[in-house]
Amino acid sequence: MKVEVFDGVKWVTTVRDVLDLPIMSEAQLIAGATGMDRPVRLVHVVDIPDIMQWISPQMLLMTTGYGKFQWATIIAELYGQQLSGVMVAFGPYIQAIPQEAIVEADRLGFPIIVLPWDLPFVKITEAVHQMVIKDQFSVMAHINRLQTQMVQAAVQSRSLTQLCRILSSLVNVPLDVIDSDGVSLLHDLVAMEKYIQFPIQSFSGYGHYLRVERTQPLEDWQVHIFEHMALVIGLWLLREEVAARTEARLQSSILDLALHGDQYALSHDMALIERAKLLGFNVHRRHHLLLVSLQSESSLHGAQRTFESIPHIEDMMRKYLRTWNILTTRIQENIVVVLPQHSSLTLSSLNNKLTAIFQKYPHLIAIFTDAVDTSHLAYTYQIALRALPLGDFTNRVVHLNSLLFPRLIAELPVDVMQTLVGLTWQRITDPILRHTLRVFVENHGSRSETAEMLKIHRNTLRYRLQQIEQILDHELNPAYVLELAFMFRWMKTQGL
Repeated sequence: MKVEVFDGVKWVTTVRDVLDLPIMSEAQLIAGATGMDRPVRLVHVVDIPDIMQWISPQMLLMTTGYGKFQWATIIAELYGQQLSGVMVAFGPYIQAIPQEAIVEADRLGFPIIVLPWDLPFVKITEAVHQMVIKDQFSVMAHINRLQTQMVQAAVQSRSLTQLCRILSSLVNVPLDVIDSDGVSLLHDLVAMEKYIQFPIQSFSGYGHYLRVERTQPLEDWQVHIFEHMALVIGLWLLREEVAARTEARLQSSILDLALHGDQYALSHDMALIERAKLLGFNVHRRHHLLLVSLQSESSLHGAQRTFESIPHIEDMMRKYLRTWNILTTRIQENIVVVLPQHSSLTLSSLNNKLTAIFQKYPHLIAIFTDAVDTSHLAYTYQIALRALPLGDFTNRVVHLNSLLFPRLIAELPVDVMQTLVGLTWQRITDPILRHTLRVFVENHGSRSETAEMLKIHRNTLRYRLQQIEQILDHELNPAYVLELAFMFRWMKTQGL
């Protein structure tokens, strides 16, 4: 048995401690020397032949030999009941322990101690029990100190890894914190061959676990310490989660003002400006904008998958881009990231940082803009938002300036385009004719390709196109088809 699990503290009274008492100076250990570290919880005198109902684990048994034990068999029985050992007073009733009992005690590591006849049992009992009580008070005091140090560590630690390192140093035992999938939450992997896990309570129940390296079972007091440690870690995680949620709400409120062009609040609300600076958003600096969207892999359950993935993607963005002190917010199915202008922030470095995210989400698309003044963020956001559905650039970040055609489409005057939509698209109400016109324009006015895609006869197509021309009062010539193509692309930027 390993007695001192944590450095500098005797956590249990042992047979060795009993023999070290001054009152035991004349006692002699005659067998079971390898069991000197067996724990002692109490001392009791039993002097009747049938003793099994009078003993309990971690008890040091005392006898005068009056009960005439069957020494050849009783040693193994007492060892099986987890007794600490036997103390025998040699005198009128017993003068020696049979050799076979000594051999068995040596084999099991079960201490047999000989006491002088004139040493009163009551004095031994008093001295041992006082020591046990003193040791227990010492253990309780040290547990209280440990608990206080654990709380202090939680207050001082800036990361979970730092917290676990401090806690590990307090108990001199390797620690790890894992999620429900067994994945470590710490920065550095803690290798353990054998361990014991303690659940860490969180908002959603027991989602994380404290893993403690152990090669043997824990005592009750050790379990108490590690359960308290798991509670401290749980409170630290809760604090971080609350702080993250609060920061996310504050980020969203600040970015919402910037992205909706509320320059008055960003210029005159001193408290808001100060909170924004604490988050790394200085309204007087220029900022890049990164617009991220996850395209559904298929129409089946695509919206649900996107809804579930977006928060995870935002968390990954914060993790991989944290060196640039970013702010993020979610607007519908998009993530908006604002990054302060910095010499190291380029399109190439951004793509390198986000490689892991693109690998996990291959249908991710993202647009990166030049750094602009805070007053221009709202306009830049709208342009990027309109260009987003027009580009074919999944699995990488592209610069807004490289999307020349989509950007031109996105910047077409709204009033002019709305008038064009009213004069054309809104005049066609028949869903079959609407679908026919879209396919016809997408195929650049090719009648054969349109008929093939619609799986209809060319005469049927010709009849439908004639109906459309009558409704629009305009021939579907190449120039007009190109004009309609611009209109459809613009409608796409508006979600129409």
